Amino acid sequence: MTPLERVATALQHKEPDRVPVAPLVCGASRRVYGVTYAEWSQDGEIMAKSMLQAQELIGFDGILTLVDLSVEAADFGQEMIFPVEDTAHPNYDNPMIKSPDDYEKIERIDPTKGPRMKEMLKYCDILMTERGSTVPVMGFVYGPLGILSMMRGAETLFRDCMKHKEAVIKGMEIVTDVLVDYIKAMTKTGVHAVVLDTLFASNTIMSKKLWMQTEAPFTKRLADAIREGGAMVMVHNCGNGVHFDTQMEMMQPVAISYAYTPDGCADMADTKRQWGDKTTLCGYISPAQYMFLGTPDQVKEECKREIQELGQGGGFILATGCEFPPNGSLMNAIAMVEAAELYGRYPLKFD
Repeated sequence: MTPLERVATALQHKEPDRVPVAPLVCGASRRVYGVTYAEWSQDGEIMAKSMLQAQELIGFDGILTLVDLSVEAADFGQEMIFPVEDTAHPNYDNPMIKSPDDYEKIERIDPTKGPRMKEMLKYCDILMTERGSTVPVMGFVYGPLGILSMMRGAETLFRDCMKHKEAVIKGMEIVTDVLVDYIKAMTKTGVHAVVLDTLFASNTIMSKKLWMQTEAPFTKRLADAIREGGAMVMVHNCGNGVHFDTQMEMMQPVAISYAYTPDGCADMADTKRQWGDKTTLCGYISPAQYMFLGTPDQVKEECKREIQELGQGGGFILATGCEFPPNGSLMNAIAMVEAAELYGRYPLKFD
């Protein structure tokens, strides 16, 4: 099977030739091509060339086009810092939104002309042209609350959600209008899916009640725009205690990428029992414990355990719980693919 056929089969909750594997290599791909993080994160052609080489070298089954969580915020006007060998981030000493009154002052922009979103669209377009016929390509969009947190600061945004909820909602309305246009442009490249990052919908960050009162309706609108563009909706949420129920209610994703046991589940086996027939589970290898600090042999053993735990019957993609560490050993990404070959062949058999 090609990676595209393999993932498509898993998404139908059937068993492909083997468990699909996705180390979520994003920024780490720059090291295969030989450029700095600052160069990679600002040039769509360099992003694409890096990712194409990384996918060919490592052999993973899906490409996630996450660059960093500040792509959209930068184009709205947030001042950015681009470290040479680390992830770009806002200038935390100079937030764009300095008071609750500033939310409604956010200007609507054309994402096809934004310095960073434009490069993201180029990235998706090149990947689809070069490898889209055989490898799944997934666009990536940060949720409205996440974008506002890049422009306001997470702690202050939380406070605003409690004390100035209507102001935050006005900001999300503006941001969502732009994101719908962004998604329309992204789906025109032909990407197979768009991943919405809804990090705030997890117990360690925001209660279900507050999330439903704030970001939830906007994520439904974004999910509808993805489907209208002919792509599949996927969700990434690496928070602890992810609200699978609200995510499914609002966005109906074909897959959820997660790092920790979801809310209402006793453990990962229980997650498979409760949700395995409703959405494809993507996860949940620890990027820090295994991808950054672990050895290839440790990675393989963890992959074996998770395949045994979640792989039966399909509906599972072996993946890291979040982005592969940008400066982690690529040998550990290769070990994930080797583990899928060793232990993920259907029908699954374990000693």
